[in-house]
Amino acid sequence: MRTYWLGVIVSVALLIAGCGGGGGGDESAGEAVEATQAASAEKASPPAGAQGPKVDTRSSGKSAEVWVAMDGWDGAETVSILMAEHRGYFKKLKISPLTLSPVTPKLTIPDVVKGQDAIGVATGPEAVDARDKGAPIVIVGNVLQQATAAFIWTKESGIKGIADLKGKTIAIPGLSSQVSFLQNVLVEGGLGLSDVKVINVGNDLVPALVDGRADAIFGGSETVEGIDLKSRGFEPVITPVTDLGIPDYDEVVLVARRDVAEANPKLMSDFVSAVARGAYAATDQPDEATEALEASGEKNPEISSSAMQEQVGATVGKLSDSGYVDPARFQHLINWMYENEMISQAYPVEALLPRS
Repeated sequence: MRTYWLGVIVSVALLIAGCGGGGGGDESAGEAVEATQAASAEKASPPAGAQGPKVDTRSSGKSAEVWVAMDGWDGAETVSILMAEHRGYFKKLKISPLTLSPVTPKLTIPDVVKGQDAIGVATGPEAVDARDKGAPIVIVGNVLQQATAAFIWTKESGIKGIADLKGKTIAIPGLSSQVSFLQNVLVEGGLGLSDVKVINVGNDLVPALVDGRADAIFGGSETVEGIDLKSRGFEPVITPVTDLGIPDYDEVVLVARRDVAEANPKLMSDFVSAVARGAYAATDQPDEATEALEASGEKNPEISSSAMQEQVGATVGKLSDSGYVDPARFQHLINWMYENEMISQAYPVEALLPRS
Protein backbone atom coordinates (compact mmCIF):
# COMPACT_ATOMS: atom_id res chain seq x y z
CA MET A 1 0.00 0.00 0.00
CA ARG A 2 1.38 3.40 -0.95
CA THR A 3 0.70 6.73 0.73
CA TYR A 4 1.02 9.64 -1.68
CA TRP A 5 2.57 12.41 0.37
CA LEU A 6 5.01 14.11 -2.01
CA GLY A 7 2.42 14.79 -4.70
CA VAL A 8 0.05 16.38 -2.19
CA ILE A 9 2.79 18.51 -0.65
CA VAL A 10 3.94 19.68 -4.08
CA SER A 11 0.41 20.65 -5.09
CA VAL A 12 0.02 22.73 -1.95
CA ALA A 13 3.46 24.28 -2.42
CA LEU A 14 2.60 25.26 -5.98
CA LEU A 15 -0.50 27.07 -4.77
CA ILE A 16 1.19 28.81 -1.86
CA ALA A 17 4.71 29.56 -3.08
CA GLY A 18 4.68 29.06 -6.82
CA CYS A 19 7.53 26.53 -6.64
CA GLY A 20 7.48 23.19 -8.46
CA GLY A 21 8.82 19.66 -8.59
CA GLY A 22 9.01 18.94 -4.90
CA GLY A 23 11.93 21.14 -3.88
CA GLY A 24 10.05 23.56 -1.68
CA GLY A 25 12.31 26.47 -2.64
CA ASP A 26 16.06 27.00 -2.62
CA GLU A 27 18.17 27.10 0.53
CA SER A 28 21.78 28.07 0.95
CA ALA A 29 24.30 25.30 1.63
CA GLY A 30 24.71 26.57 5.18
CA GLU A 31 20.97 26.34 5.86
CA ALA A 32 20.85 22.84 4.42
CA VAL A 33 23.74 21.60 6.53
CA GLU A 34 22.49 23.26 9.70
CA ALA A 35 19.01 21.76 9.37
CA THR A 36 20.29 18.28 8.55
CA GLN A 37 22.87 18.24 11.34
CA ALA A 38 20.37 19.46 13.92
CA ALA A 39 17.84 16.77 13.01
CA SER A 40 20.33 13.94 12.52
CA ALA A 41 22.09 14.54 15.82
CA GLU A 42 18.90 14.06 17.82
CA LYS A 43 19.58 11.34 20.37
CA ALA A 44 16.80 8.75 20.35
CA SER A 45 18.74 5.70 21.57
CA PRO A 46 17.10 3.77 24.40
CA PRO A 47 19.07 2.97 27.55
CA ALA A 48 21.61 0.15 27.22
CA GLY A 49 19.86 -3.21 27.17
CA ALA A 50 16.40 -1.71 26.64
CA GLN A 51 14.09 -3.49 24.23
CA GLY A 52 13.06 -1.42 21.25
CA PRO A 53 9.50 -1.06 19.96
CA LYS A 54 8.04 -4.24 18.47
CA VAL A 55 6.51 -3.51 15.08
CA ASP A 56 6.44 -7.06 13.72
CA THR A 57 2.84 -8.16 14.34
CA ARG A 58 2.96 -11.24 12.13
CA SER A 59 3.15 -13.69 15.04
CA SER A 60 -0.46 -12.79 15.85
CA GLY A 61 -1.57 -13.59 12.32
CA LYS A 62 -1.63 -9.98 11.18
CA SER A 63 0.40 -8.38 8.44
CA ALA A 64 3.17 -6.10 9.64
CA GLU A 65 2.53 -2.50 8.69
CA VAL A 66 5.88 -0.90 7.91
CA TRP A 67 6.16 2.84 7.40
CA VAL A 68 8.96 3.67 4.96
CA ALA A 69 10.52 7.10 4.42
CA MET A 70 11.59 7.37 0.79
CA ASP A 71 14.21 9.88 -0.39
CA GLY A 72 12.20 11.64 -3.08
CA TRP A 73 10.15 10.75 -6.12
CA ASP A 74 9.72 7.08 -6.94
CA GLY A 75 12.27 6.46 -9.66
CA ALA A 76 14.67 4.09 -11.34
CA GLU A 77 17.03 3.94 -8.34
CA THR A 78 14.30 2.64 -6.01
CA VAL A 79 12.27 0.67 -8.56
CA SER A 80 13.15 -2.57 -6.76
CA ILE A 81 10.75 -1.52 -3.97
CA LEU A 82 7.99 -0.91 -6.51
CA MET A 83 8.63 -4.27 -8.15
CA ALA A 84 8.47 -6.00 -4.79
CA GLU A 85 5.01 -4.48 -4.32
CA HIS A 86 3.97 -5.12 -7.92
CA ARG A 87 5.00 -8.79 -7.80
CA GLY A 88 3.45 -9.34 -4.37
CA TYR A 89 6.74 -10.17 -2.65
CA PHE A 90 5.87 -8.09 0.41
CA LYS A 91 2.37 -9.56 0.57
CA LYS A 92 3.71 -13.13 0.54
CA LEU A 93 5.78 -12.25 3.60
CA LYS A 94 2.77 -10.59 5.28
CA ILE A 95 4.39 -7.16 5.09
CA SER A 96 2.33 -4.10 4.25
CA PRO A 97 4.67 -1.19 3.43
CA LEU A 98 3.34 2.35 3.56
CA THR A 99 5.80 4.56 1.73
CA LEU A 100 6.09 8.30 2.13
CA SER A 101 8.11 10.52 -0.21
CA PRO A 102 9.29 13.74 1.48
CA VAL A 103 9.84 16.96 -0.43
CA THR A 104 13.52 16.84 0.46
CA PRO A 105 15.79 13.84 1.11
CA LYS A 106 17.28 15.45 4.20
CA LEU A 107 14.07 14.55 6.11
CA THR A 108 14.44 10.77 5.69
CA ILE A 109 16.89 9.95 8.48
CA PRO A 110 15.39 12.43 10.98
CA ASP A 111 11.96 10.84 10.43
CA VAL A 112 13.44 7.41 11.14
CA VAL A 113 15.23 8.69 14.25
CA LYS A 114 12.02 10.26 15.56
CA GLY A 115 10.18 6.97 15.09
CA GLN A 116 7.80 8.32 12.47
CA ASP A 117 9.03 5.64 10.03
CA ALA A 118 10.48 2.19 10.69
CA ILE A 119 12.72 2.14 7.61
CA GLY A 120 14.26 4.90 5.53
CA VAL A 121 15.81 5.12 2.08
CA ALA A 122 19.08 7.05 2.26
CA THR A 123 22.46 7.38 0.60
CA GLY A 124 25.38 5.43 2.03
CA PRO A 125 27.47 8.55 2.75
CA GLU A 126 24.54 10.27 4.47
CA ALA A 127 24.09 7.26 6.74
CA VAL A 128 27.79 7.42 7.64
CA ASP A 129 27.56 11.15 8.28
CA ALA A 130 24.37 10.91 10.35
CA ARG A 131 25.80 8.12 12.54
CA ASP A 132 28.91 10.24 13.14
CA LYS A 133 26.65 13.06 14.37
CA GLY A 134 24.95 10.75 16.85
CA ALA A 135 21.88 9.52 14.98
CA PRO A 136 21.11 6.03 16.39
CA ILE A 137 20.68 4.39 13.00
CA VAL A 138 21.94 1.22 11.36
CA ILE A 139 22.02 0.06 7.76
CA VAL A 140 19.80 -3.00 7.28
CA GLY A 141 20.02 -3.48 3.52
CA ASN A 142 21.53 -2.38 0.23
CA VAL A 143 19.39 -1.06 -2.65
CA LEU A 144 21.78 0.51 -5.19
CA GLN A 145 25.24 -0.99 -4.91
CA GLN A 146 27.24 1.51 -6.98
CA ALA A 147 27.97 5.21 -6.59
CA THR A 148 25.89 7.02 -9.18
CA ALA A 149 26.27 10.64 -8.01
CA ALA A 150 27.84 12.99 -10.52
CA PHE A 151 28.67 16.58 -11.36
CA ILE A 152 26.39 17.67 -14.20
CA TRP A 153 26.16 20.79 -16.33
CA THR A 154 25.06 21.34 -19.90
CA LYS A 155 27.29 21.73 -22.93
CA GLU A 156 25.39 24.92 -23.67
CA SER A 157 26.73 26.44 -20.42
CA GLY A 158 30.26 26.70 -21.79
CA ILE A 159 31.68 25.16 -18.61
CA LYS A 160 34.69 23.02 -19.49
CA GLY A 161 35.76 21.75 -16.08
CA ILE A 162 35.69 22.22 -12.31
CA ALA A 163 37.86 25.36 -12.46
CA ASP A 164 35.22 27.06 -14.64
CA LEU A 165 32.69 26.81 -11.82
CA LYS A 166 34.22 29.77 -9.97
CA GLY A 167 31.46 32.28 -9.30
CA LYS A 168 28.79 29.82 -10.50
CA THR A 169 25.71 28.49 -8.70
CA ILE A 170 25.62 24.77 -7.90
CA ALA A 171 22.38 23.02 -6.90
CA ILE A 172 22.36 20.03 -4.56
CA PRO A 173 19.50 17.99 -3.02
CA GLY A 174 20.48 19.28 0.42
CA LEU A 175 22.24 16.43 2.25
CA SER A 176 25.12 17.51 4.49
CA SER A 177 27.33 14.70 3.16
CA GLN A 178 26.86 16.11 -0.35
CA VAL A 179 28.27 19.44 0.76
CA SER A 180 31.32 17.64 2.15
CA PHE A 181 31.73 15.64 -1.06
CA LEU A 182 31.30 18.80 -3.13
CA GLN A 183 33.99 20.57 -1.16
CA ASN A 184 36.35 17.65 -1.78
CA VAL A 185 35.59 17.64 -5.50
CA LEU A 186 36.03 21.40 -5.92
CA VAL A 187 39.60 21.05 -4.69
CA GLU A 188 40.27 19.12 -7.91
CA GLY A 189 39.79 22.42 -9.77
CA GLY A 190 41.61 24.55 -7.24
CA LEU A 191 38.37 25.88 -5.77
CA GLY A 192 36.63 25.91 -2.40
CA LEU A 193 33.04 26.35 -1.29
CA SER A 194 33.64 30.09 -0.93
CA ASP A 195 34.31 30.28 -4.68
CA VAL A 196 30.81 29.09 -5.62
CA LYS A 197 27.23 29.57 -4.51
CA VAL A 198 25.59 26.36 -3.33
CA ILE A 199 21.80 26.12 -3.13
CA ASN A 200 19.61 23.35 -1.77
CA VAL A 201 16.79 22.55 -4.20
CA GLY A 202 15.56 19.26 -2.75
CA ASN A 203 14.26 17.08 -5.57
CA ASP A 204 14.35 19.91 -8.13
CA LEU A 205 17.85 19.34 -9.55
CA VAL A 206 16.91 19.25 -13.24
CA PRO A 207 14.37 22.12 -13.04
CA ALA A 208 16.97 24.25 -11.24
CA LEU A 209 19.43 23.70 -14.09
CA VAL A 210 16.86 24.12 -16.86
CA ASP A 211 15.30 27.34 -15.56
CA GLY A 212 18.64 28.97 -14.84
CA ARG A 213 18.63 28.94 -11.03
CA ALA A 214 21.81 26.87 -11.17
CA ASP A 215 24.74 26.57 -13.56
CA ALA A 216 25.50 23.00 -12.49
CA ILE A 217 24.04 20.28 -10.28
CA PHE A 218 25.80 17.93 -7.89
CA GLY A 219 24.26 14.76 -6.48
CA GLY A 220 22.22 13.70 -9.51
CA SER A 221 23.21 10.79 -11.75
CA GLU A 222 23.83 9.99 -15.38
CA THR A 223 21.07 7.38 -15.44
CA VAL A 224 18.36 9.64 -13.94
CA GLU A 225 19.05 13.38 -14.23
CA GLY A 226 21.32 12.88 -17.24
CA ILE A 227 18.62 11.06 -19.19
CA ASP A 228 15.99 13.56 -18.03
CA LEU A 229 18.08 16.43 -19.42
CA LYS A 230 18.59 14.65 -22.74
CA SER A 231 14.84 14.08 -23.03
CA ARG A 232 14.35 17.84 -22.67
CA GLY A 233 16.71 18.56 -25.54
CA PHE A 234 19.84 19.41 -23.57
CA GLU A 235 23.32 17.92 -23.96
CA PRO A 236 24.51 17.14 -20.42
CA VAL A 237 28.18 16.94 -19.49
CA ILE A 238 28.38 14.30 -16.78
CA THR A 239 31.36 13.51 -14.56
CA PRO A 240 30.81 10.69 -12.02
CA VAL A 241 32.15 11.39 -8.53
CA THR A 242 34.28 8.26 -8.83
CA ASP A 243 36.20 10.09 -11.57
CA LEU A 244 36.77 12.99 -9.18
CA GLY A 245 38.66 11.22 -6.41
CA ILE A 246 35.71 9.77 -4.46
CA PRO A 247 35.76 5.99 -3.87
CA ASP A 248 32.92 3.79 -5.07
CA TYR A 249 30.23 3.28 -2.43
CA ASP A 250 26.65 2.05 -1.98
CA GLU A 251 24.50 4.89 -3.31
CA VAL A 252 21.15 3.84 -1.82
CA VAL A 253 20.65 1.85 1.38
CA LEU A 254 17.88 1.04 3.84
CA VAL A 255 18.29 2.42 7.36
CA ALA A 256 16.42 1.88 10.61
CA ARG A 257 16.76 3.05 14.16
CA ARG A 258 19.05 0.60 15.96
CA ASP A 259 16.56 -0.37 18.66
CA VAL A 260 13.80 -0.93 16.08
CA ALA A 261 16.05 -3.03 13.85
CA GLU A 262 17.31 -5.18 16.72
CA ALA A 263 13.84 -5.69 18.19
CA ASN A 264 12.48 -6.81 14.79
CA PRO A 265 15.31 -8.70 13.05
CA LYS A 266 13.06 -11.07 11.09
CA LEU A 267 10.90 -8.24 9.79
CA MET A 268 13.97 -6.27 8.68
CA SER A 269 15.46 -9.34 7.01
CA ASP A 270 12.22 -10.17 5.20
CA PHE A 271 11.75 -6.59 4.04
CA VAL A 272 15.26 -6.50 2.58
CA SER A 273 14.70 -9.93 0.99
CA ALA A 274 11.55 -8.70 -0.76
CA VAL A 275 13.35 -5.61 -2.09
CA ALA A 276 16.24 -7.78 -3.31
CA ARG A 277 13.78 -10.03 -5.15
CA GLY A 278 12.26 -6.89 -6.62
CA ALA A 279 15.71 -5.86 -7.88
CA TYR A 280 16.24 -9.25 -9.51
CA ALA A 281 12.83 -9.07 -11.16
CA ALA A 282 13.41 -5.50 -12.36
CA THR A 283 16.74 -6.46 -13.89
CA ASP A 284 15.18 -9.46 -15.60
CA GLN A 285 12.08 -7.58 -16.75
CA PRO A 286 12.87 -3.84 -17.07
CA ASP A 287 9.73 -3.18 -19.11
CA GLU A 288 7.59 -4.54 -16.30
CA ALA A 289 9.59 -2.46 -13.81
CA THR A 290 8.89 0.62 -15.91
CA GLU A 291 5.18 -0.20 -15.89
CA ALA A 292 5.28 -0.48 -12.09
CA LEU A 293 6.99 2.91 -11.90
CA GLU A 294 4.54 4.52 -14.33
CA ALA A 295 1.65 3.25 -12.18
CA SER A 296 3.06 4.96 -9.08
CA GLY A 297 1.33 8.07 -7.85
CA GLU A 298 4.68 9.23 -6.49
CA LYS A 299 6.66 9.28 -9.75
CA ASN A 300 8.00 12.57 -11.04
CA PRO A 301 5.20 13.94 -13.28
CA GLU A 302 7.72 15.89 -15.36
CA ILE A 303 9.49 12.74 -16.62
CA SER A 304 8.20 11.46 -19.96
CA SER A 305 7.32 7.78 -20.36
CA SER A 306 10.14 7.25 -22.85
CA ALA A 307 12.68 8.89 -20.54
CA MET A 308 11.40 6.85 -17.61
CA GLN A 309 11.85 3.63 -19.57
CA GLU A 310 15.39 4.67 -20.50
CA GLN A 311 16.18 5.56 -16.87
CA VAL A 312 15.03 2.17 -15.63
CA GLY A 313 16.92 0.32 -18.35
CA ALA A 314 20.13 2.19 -17.53
CA THR A 315 19.80 1.72 -13.75
CA VAL A 316 18.56 -1.81 -13.05
CA GLY A 317 22.00 -3.36 -13.56
CA LYS A 318 23.24 -1.36 -10.56
CA LEU A 319 20.50 -2.56 -8.19
CA SER A 320 21.41 -5.00 -5.42
CA ASP A 321 19.66 -8.34 -5.91
CA SER A 322 21.01 -9.64 -2.59
CA GLY A 323 20.51 -6.68 -0.27
CA TYR A 324 23.86 -7.57 1.29
CA VAL A 325 25.74 -4.82 3.12
CA ASP A 326 29.49 -5.36 2.80
CA PRO A 327 31.12 -4.32 6.13
CA ALA A 328 34.59 -3.93 4.58
CA ARG A 329 33.26 -1.66 1.84
CA PHE A 330 31.51 0.58 4.37
CA GLN A 331 34.55 0.63 6.64
CA HIS A 332 36.56 1.91 3.68
CA LEU A 333 34.01 4.68 3.10
CA ILE A 334 34.04 5.61 6.80
CA ASN A 335 37.84 5.76 6.86
CA TRP A 336 37.99 7.79 3.65
CA MET A 337 35.42 10.31 4.89
CA TYR A 338 37.38 10.68 8.14
CA GLU A 339 40.70 11.12 6.33
CA ASN A 340 39.10 13.87 4.27
CA GLU A 341 37.64 15.58 7.37
CA MET A 342 34.02 14.88 6.46
CA ILE A 343 33.27 13.12 9.74
CA SER A 344 34.75 13.56 13.22
CA GLN A 345 35.91 9.99 13.85
CA ALA A 346 36.90 6.83 12.01
CA TYR A 347 34.42 4.72 13.95
CA PRO A 348 34.19 0.93 13.50
CA VAL A 349 31.64 -0.21 10.92
CA GLU A 350 29.89 -2.25 13.63
CA ALA A 351 28.47 1.05 14.89
CA LEU A 352 26.53 1.25 11.62
CA LEU A 353 25.27 -2.34 11.54
CA PRO A 354 22.64 -4.09 13.70
CA ARG A 355 23.88 -6.59 16.26
CA SER A 356 22.90 -10.13 15.33
